Amino acid sequence: MKKFDLACLNNDASYKKFGVVKNMHGIIIELGQNYAATVFFNPRNASEFTLLNVNKNDISLDKEILPENVKIELENNIEKIKSKENCIFSPPKFKVYDKVELLVEDEKYTKFGLHKGAIGFVIDDDIINNCVEVDFSGLDENSEHFGETFSISIDDLRIIAR
Repeated sequence: MKKFDLACLNNDASYKKFGVVKNMHGIIIELGQNYAATVFFNPRNASEFTLLNVNKNDISLDKEILPENVKIELENNIEKIKSKENCIFSPPKFKVYDKVELLVEDEKYTKFGLHKGAIGFVIDDDIINNCVEVDFSGLDENSEHFGETFSISIDDLRIIAR
């Protein structure tokens, strides 16, 4: 077991309270005598991670290895990673089929014809870069149905109905 090895959690009894569960994969960033400081990424929010000191007996090593450029990037961001120690994964804010309203008038949306007050439906509850995929279907000026999906910041939406 060494720094930047990929690991899989075998026993989640001590880690569930952080949202980390059995069979989650992580990256070891530091080793102690009985523990491995391991970074786990939230499977529902790709931009969220936590660093936990995991008992070495609670993890097993994966066969895969990280590419050197990823190891360098991790090393360059080690302080940011350490600042997330013992963070608890947030529950998903949105669910598939939630009816949502766009709360802002912003050029990043208006260039696609989306304006404050637009109503849509969440089509995928995975969050990537704090954005969720929303379908803003409707009728065009010829009364033809269209369906458009956009990646919308979770902070720019509110749930109208579940």
